[in-house]
Amino acid sequence: MFENLGVSASESAVYELLLRAGTSTAAELAMAGSERDPRRLTEVLGELEGRGLVRRVAGATARWCAVAPDLALELLIADRESEHRRARVETARLMEIYRQSGDGCPEDESIVEVVKGADAALSQWRALLLSAREEVRVLDKPPYLSHSEEFIGLESDSSKRDVSWRVVYERSSFELPGRLEEVLGLVAGGEKARVTPDLPFKLGLVDRRGAVLPVVGATGIDSVLVIRPSPLLDVLHSTFELYWDRSIPFTGAAAAEAAPEVDPQLLALLAAGLTDESIARQLGMAPRTAQRRVRQLMDRCGAQTRFQAGVQAIRHGWL
Repeated sequence: MFENLGVSASESAVYELLLRAGTSTAAELAMAGSERDPRRLTEVLGELEGRGLVRRVAGATARWCAVAPDLALELLIADRESEHRRARVETARLMEIYRQSGDGCPEDESIVEVVKGADAALSQWRALLLSAREEVRVLDKPPYLSHSEEFIGLESDSSKRDVSWRVVYERSSFELPGRLEEVLGLVAGGEKARVTPDLPFKLGLVDRRGAVLPVVGATGIDSVLVIRPSPLLDVLHSTFELYWDRSIPFTGAAAAEAAPEVDPQLLALLAAGLTDESIARQLGMAPRTAQRRVRQLMDRCGAQTRFQAGVQAIRHGWL
């Protein structure tokens, strides 16, 4: 019930049992539940009392009642938030010791840290994302460390914390099967996306606190550079903004609302600069069918070239 807030499974089970049974002694709960030892139940009840989830009822015999679930939830949340505040204070104290110590790893004291290994690289990016407070900015291009489902979930979770996302995708990203649907789903969830023909490197920026720059080797990504606040980090922020300004907006929702006859996925892929063959693979159709539909869309925009089609789509408010 409350396991995610630090309550053990046994404590949660006893709390729910008491909630159902009403005011009871430990012996009565032992008869009603799976835990048959009254002494063990008394211990668990004492732990729950310490958390504020149950209380003793005045009287000669030790009887217990459960605190209302909504109040119990608020107490647990307040306790967890208090733990977080204490952890931040303690972390700040330890960081001061870390900075003053001359025994730390030299690379950790620099503005750039090299994190080797795919698993360690993933963990570093995951931790940085979980620390986001305002904005995440990404230059996105293949190759990728892992399947994107986990990081789509992290993006959705951070968006619920009012963390905004801006992502510039390299055109080749949309060559991957299913990538279009993923990006359209993220855009529908609030991500601001743009597309450009080429990107110089992959990059993840989280607020102004740090960046992750994956290093691509012969076999893919085998390490990442973690960049801390510094002039180098400022340059990376400027690099992102440069590519953001030069890239094409990417969205399918506006096209669906403004012109129902326009296929939003086709328009998005066309704006991304994909070839007819790539569009056919993404939409699961024959190349000739894709070619015909692209031509129809270009005619609908009154365009002679794909670039003109993108310009007209922006003017119509479809992108």
